Parts: sequence; C-alpha cells; structure tokens
Amino acid sequence: MIKIENLTKIYVSNKKNEVKALDNVSFSIADKGMVFICGKSGSGKSTLLNLIAGLDEITSGDIVVDGNNLASLDSSSFNEYRNKLIGFIFQDYCLLDTFTIKENIELSLNLVGEDNTEKIKEILKKVDLEGYENRYPKELSGGQKQRVAIARALIKNPKYILADEPTGNLDSETSIQILNLLKKLSKDKLVLIISHSKENAYEYGDRIIELKDGQVLRDLTRNQVEGNLIYKDTIYLPLNVKLTKNQLSNVNEKLKTGKYSISQEDNMYVNTVQPVNNDHKETLTKRKIMPLKNLLKLSKGFSKNYNLSLFFTSLMVSLLVIMMVITQVFTAFNGTYLIGNAIDEDTTE
Repeated sequence: MIKIENLTKIYVSNKKNEVKALDNVSFSIADKGMVFICGKSGSGKSTLLNLIAGLDEITSGDIVVDGNNLASLDSSSFNEYRNKLIGFIFQDYCLLDTFTIKENIELSLNLVGEDNTEKIKEILKKVDLEGYENRYPKELSGGQKQRVAIARALIKNPKYILADEPTGNLDSETSIQILNLLKKLSKDKLVLIISHSKENAYEYGDRIIELKDGQVLRDLTRNQVEGNLIYKDTIYLPLNVKLTKNQLSNVNEKLKTGKYSISQEDNMYVNTVQPVNNDHKETLTKRKIMPLKNLLKLSKGFSKNYNLSLFFTSLMVSLLVIMMVITQVFTAFNGTYLIGNAIDEDTTE
C-alpha cells in the first residue's frame, strides 16, 4: 500500500519566491489496479509521481510505502527502494541509442547485481517483442520503444509501476495498445499513471485522482460490482438502457431482501472509499551487491560505440563506475558491506 499523509512540496526560485506544488495532500492506494492521477499543467501531478518514486525531496508530510516512510530514508536506502519496489516508465522512453534492446534492459539487471539473458527474453515476450534482443532503438517505432521501456521497468519485478504520460508521444492507435498492456499488468500490480487525458483515465482507470492547484479536486473509483449496477446498498439503473435477463434477475433478488434502494443516476464512478491499511510493517531488505564483472560490463557497454558528442556522458559514467569499484575493493578488505541505514523501527504509518 502507498499511504500519503499531509504531503506538501514547496519549490523556491532564485528570487526566493515560493511555489507550492502540493498542498497538504492525503490519500491511500491499494497494491493492485490501474490508478490515474490527472490534472492540468501545474496541478502537481508530476511532482507527486516524482516524490513517490524518490526522485525529489518532500517538504513536509509523509509517503509510506509498504510500511517504509520515505522521509526517513537516506540516499543509499532510496537506491534500494527504487531498485526493489519501483519500476518507472518515462514519457520519452529514455533508451540508449547505441545499446541493443537486450543491453538497454540488461542495465536494470546489472544495477541490482543480476545477469540473466533468459529473463530478458521472457520479459520481451511478455510485451510482444519476442526476438527483438539484438535490435537498436532507432529500428523501432514509438510504440515498440515504449514497450521496451515497460520491459525495462518490469525486469526487476517491482511491486509498483509508475508511468509518466506513457502515451504522450504516441498516436491514438498505439496509445490504446500500450494502455491495454498496462491494464493487463494492473491485475497483479499497482500501475500508477500520470496523464492529462481524462478520456483515457475514465475508459481504463480503476480509480481517478484529479489534482488542481496542488490539492485533490476529486477522487473516484470505478463501480465494479454487479456490472456497474450495484454499489453498497444502492441499485443504479441507467437511463434509456434495457437490462439483460441476468441483470434484471440480480436486481430483483437484491430488492427482495429489502436492504437496497434504487437510483437512476448514471454511476459508473463513485467517491473513493480509502483502502484500509493492513497495519503490517515491512522494512527494505539488503539488496544484492553488484558483482565486479557486472560493473566492468556496464563500463564497457557505456564506452562501446559512443561518438564525440557523448564524450562527457561517458566520462561521468566511467568516473562513477571507478568510484563504485574502489568502494567495493575497500569494503572487501574490511569484510563487510553496508547497504545503508536501516529504516527507523519507530517509524509508524
């Protein structure tokens, strides 16, 4: 479960002007389903997604994920959190053009200390890109690139998929394909989507959270009971629509109990009842250390086929890899490797 309590995010400009991107936002999200966060530009939706992903710092309030309060995590623990629990899908794909599809996906595995070619083949098959391992991003369509981005997010088997405008750069037909794929994934995982399209949200979303000026304007959940006819103690009969025999039979059975009232309001979505916290507490376990061979492989990959225009990027990555190698050698002599500070056991939800 993701639980957000009194969350506020304030940005301060160079002129010391404050911009309140999020203003005392609170809600909870269950572990499965397709949830859309909608709103116009400047509503705070992207800020909210970045905070949940651990890509930005909280000004005040709490984000609690699986019992882990993000406000209490240090940088090392945040890396572990992103590697273990979060899969992020970017609007512009963020694929490396000089890497094959296999190598692009392999980066995610290398960063968590894994190297599994068969796993990559399986995940590509899952996103309908079987046999594409040795192709390059420039050889793919926009929809295929987004499928690769989804595969890269899924390869770590994260509990939560966060998607930032995943169809923003796609045509309508391809957008439908991507949304159908994400809908399928949402049966087993939480898929949290930032979108400016209310049409997509209402067609595909199990829940829609709409933001305005950094606050929750409305929070609606799809009525999924009895073919969208029955919710709680009310039977909703749509106007100008003839019920099927099964629907009519179900309605009559409910009415016989005397516990239901009838409404002719169109009630596809209803106000959200916040999911109940199961009150369990989990801490992040130690992640695997990236093997030295994976570090060298990652370094070699970044240096392969790079031209002069990417010189500075390669330099920065190489320096980072060198620092990580030195750190592993140093800690090997000490006999221990600390992932990061454990989450404060006094933290509550």
